[in-house]
Amino acid sequence: MTCPCTEELSAYSDGILEASEQRAIALHLQTCVHCRQKLDGFVALRQGLRTLPSPPLGFDVARHLEERLSRPAPDRRRPWHMQAGDWIRWLPAGLATGMALASGIWLGGLLVGGGSAAVARPSVSVRVFDPVPPGGLCTVSEICRLSKGMP
Repeated sequence: MTCPCTEELSAYSDGILEASEQRAIALHLQTCVHCRQKLDGFVALRQGLRTLPSPPLGFDVARHLEERLSRPAPDRRRPWHMQAGDWIRWLPAGLATGMALASGIWLGGLLVGGGSAAVARPSVSVRVFDPVPPGGLCTVSEICRLSKGMP
């Protein structure tokens, strides 16, 4: 048999393996010194943990849990589980949303030109792919003449 893994040796020391696995590891431990040393380490660790003192908590955990469990659960309704009269709480938010939507549509209409207010349009045409950007300095006179439409 190959050496069992650390988890199997730990389970063997705890006695939680099935009877067939327990027997197989016991047979292996008779011949393998390395696995016996690991098992002795697990046994020593368990005994060392059992000898540690248990610190006092300063309060009774069982009583504390019983008090928390005996209290009624808080009412945690979700907003979409509305009851009669709850719509009034949502009225300001609904009105604000409606006003924002209406003003956005109105302003969008003004930008497109469908409104009655006069919108100032730029009188200068700007070409997007000019070799010289607006406000840029020309380094070569031919480029400036071409961008301005001059011969």
